[in-house]
Amino acid sequence: MAEALVGGAFLSAFLQVLFDRMASREVIEFFSQTKLNNEPLRKLKTTLLLINAVLNDAEEKQITSPAVKEWVNELKDAAYHAQDLVDEVVTDASRYNNLEAGLKIEPK
Repeated sequence: MAEALVGGAFLSAFLQVLFDRMASREVIEFFSQTKLNNEPLRKLKTTLLLINAVLNDAEEKQITSPAVKEWVNELKDAAYHAQDLVDEVVTDASRYNNLEAGLKIEPK
């Protein structure tokens, strides 16, 4: 029982970190300077917010429902994939912003 609560709390905190990274100065500057379509990033943020809202309810239900527990585990996997995507965006945004500032960065 305690494991389920800790796992759910971890996932909620994890999603909050993703939101903060997507709203970082580097990412905002990157999208505003490059005139890229930020729709995919906006959709990802909206999806993660919805997941977080549903997760609050699921955290309690996973204690008594194996199906909900399995769903929360799958949600964790999806969150890790989202983190990888956000990390790539933040890294590319930082690289671009540093290049714009005249700093040289080694390519990947």
